[in-house]
Amino acid sequence: MTLIDRPGSGPTETAEHRTDDNRAGSVMPAPRVVPYGWHPGAALRVAVTVAALALAVAVADWAGLDVPGVIRIPAVLLGVFLLPGVPLVVALRIPGRALATALIVSTSLSVNILVTQTSMVLEWWHPARTQTLLAAVGLAASIAAFRTVPGNFRTGSLSLSRAHWTRTRLALLAALAVSLALFIVSARGIDVLKAGPYGVIALVGPWYFVGLALLVITIVVTLRATHIDHIVMAAAAALAVVYNTMLVAVATGETSVPTAFVHRGFAASMAAMHRLPTLEDARYSWAGFFSLAAHIQEAGGFADLTDVLFWAPVVFGPLMCFGLYAIGSAIGGNARIAWLSVVLYQAFNWYQQDYFAPQAVAGLGYVAILGTLLWQLRRAPLPTAAGVDRILPGRLGAALSVGRRTPGRVPGFGPGRTLAVGATLLLIITANTVSHQMTPMLTVLALAAFAVTGTTRYRTLWIAAGLVFAAWFSYGATDFWTGHLNSLFNEVGQIGYSVNRGVGQRLNGDPTYTTMQYLRIAASGLFVVVAFIGWLRFRRRRTWLISGLLCAAPFVLVALQSYGGEMIIRVFLFASPTLAPFVALVLVWASRSLRRLPTVAVTLLAIALALGVGVLETTNRGLNAAFESSTKAEDILTQGLINKIPPRSSVMVFSHAAHAVVPRRSMDPNAPTIGYIDSFPCLDNLAQCTENRRPDYVLITHQGIAMMDLQRGKPTAEMEADVAEILKLDDYKMFVDTDSVRILHFVDAPAVDLSAEVARSEGKDN
Repeated sequence: MTLIDRPGSGPTETAEHRTDDNRAGSVMPAPRVVPYGWHPGAALRVAVTVAALALAVAVADWAGLDVPGVIRIPAVLLGVFLLPGVPLVVALRIPGRALATALIVSTSLSVNILVTQTSMVLEWWHPARTQTLLAAVGLAASIAAFRTVPGNFRTGSLSLSRAHWTRTRLALLAALAVSLALFIVSARGIDVLKAGPYGVIALVGPWYFVGLALLVITIVVTLRATHIDHIVMAAAAALAVVYNTMLVAVATGETSVPTAFVHRGFAASMAAMHRLPTLEDARYSWAGFFSLAAHIQEAGGFADLTDVLFWAPVVFGPLMCFGLYAIGSAIGGNARIAWLSVVLYQAFNWYQQDYFAPQAVAGLGYVAILGTLLWQLRRAPLPTAAGVDRILPGRLGAALSVGRRTPGRVPGFGPGRTLAVGATLLLIITANTVSHQMTPMLTVLALAAFAVTGTTRYRTLWIAAGLVFAAWFSYGATDFWTGHLNSLFNEVGQIGYSVNRGVGQRLNGDPTYTTMQYLRIAASGLFVVVAFIGWLRFRRRRTWLISGLLCAAPFVLVALQSYGGEMIIRVFLFASPTLAPFVALVLVWASRSLRRLPTVAVTLLAIALALGVGVLETTNRGLNAAFESSTKAEDILTQGLINKIPPRSSVMVFSHAAHAVVPRRSMDPNAPTIGYIDSFPCLDNLAQCTENRRPDYVLITHQGIAMMDLQRGKPTAEMEADVAEILKLDDYKMFVDTDSVRILHFVDAPAVDLSAEVARSEGKDN
């Protein structure tokens, strides 16, 4: 007996009876050979090419040769996302392109995270050696995987014949291209310094809405067609990610989430120190993501990861769609529901957790795990629950009997391959455990739900996941839990406290901005309510019970801790992948009830509804643009200040300064100290507070002023009056004054020369 694959208690892959996609007790056709997701020969040739290129780059590093970035960067990044996932998934013969891709990406990321984290923890840091190991293993695995592929699958390509490029497809793709162009034009015309309590929606011009309308029309027309065009829907889903995540980023040329700059600083510090900083930040206790980021920075030849921050959402977002599609297909039962689920997830995803962050990577792993288990549930023979119902007849007995059953294996998957799939899931769980605090806890709950409902063969996988989490928490997170014991235990069961920190404390500040926050609450609440209606309406699906529990499981986390006020947002984010298919089912059901209306009328109604949702999502997603968007000056000048001021200097920052996280703060024992406005008395009289603290430097950014205004309720006019009052004291002189950054120095502190940084921020250098 193995740890995660329980044998013998359910029908095997040769059983004749199983449930189909929707009902229990139906007859299953004879098993057939499991198809591949992607063409295995073509996929492995891509993997071999990437592995060989990555290995060549690593060897060049050993030899001290300079490899151009145009070769180095794609080799490193493609290796991170494709190796060794491609050969592993090909060898396992995972069917379905969506599920196969989700597992390829999450498995590759997991292996890279575990290898780089191990080298960082054990202080064996050597990017060239690590890259050589990863590339060599990927190359060997790809070559070995060819032996598992039948001869007729070893040749072929991923190309499409001309017959697939119909006029309809070309027209829809052209509409998407025009939509993208209009998006870029509109975004480049936005001045984020003018953003206020309404966020970015007040700044977009008419061309944005025209582009959004083209995107919406393309999606509605494609989803309402008799046959779904997957290429058009894939392009539309990717463009939906762009509209949802890149509006502010394209406007500023910088990532739209300031915390990404903190993560950039963590990675840069680790790359410079070649070890984990101690007692620096709680997130270093889950440093898997940052270890991988540090490896990417050095192996890819980046000076820092600023450019990676910018593009991260349009990488993580589309990759997330593969796992979402797999989940939607398993719950909804067809491609239409699956694609609609993907679109709906984006349409209500205002939570901004798809940036350069551990949550984005952990999310990819989580949906890959759910997609795999739900796929197995749909395909495997599922015996009728029996045992308890003989003693307790009726619904109670049937409910209690469910947990006693064990599904059979997926047709075509023997014991070895079934066990290998379970081991792959455990690999992903382990990587998530060393990378993120909350996602592994949710994963344990989700796996326990599968075990209790008798819907997985991996009955003890949740125990294995729990042991991995406990082991890492007690070893790798020692610095965290020894300093947070009180909060860890005191917050358990304090639901009101978590809700207040996540909701109540955010409904403060500017009255208009506070009112706009209710749009976000309403959107998330509507999403949950409609999904719940769908769950009640569609009860005859074999995935019904477990998918309902997967929707509910994230909300249990609210009772465990507040997660710094973030838990409420995270639980809606975690639940969305399984909520979306039920919302999709409701929408399809509602559209069928309108079949008596003319088709054109229903289509126009769907377009109007979708366009309204798109505008709502643009509003919700960009509501914090005033204090979350970063200008180049804020980034460049803040870094320049921290790097150039004398040792042990003190800096007072008006609000936050995510850009100030640089390696010097971790490496230099005489690093500058940074203080913030940490009390309302200080906020009420900034001039007096500054005079009392006497910092050597005062950093004032537009971003910080806007945060004080909208979130703390300190009007901008009052902030400006306080700054003027500070200058009247004659103790401080302003030596940097740009549209978005002002820096003051105490009369006895030197005025640091930041002219080069000012020129860079204004694009005046080469």
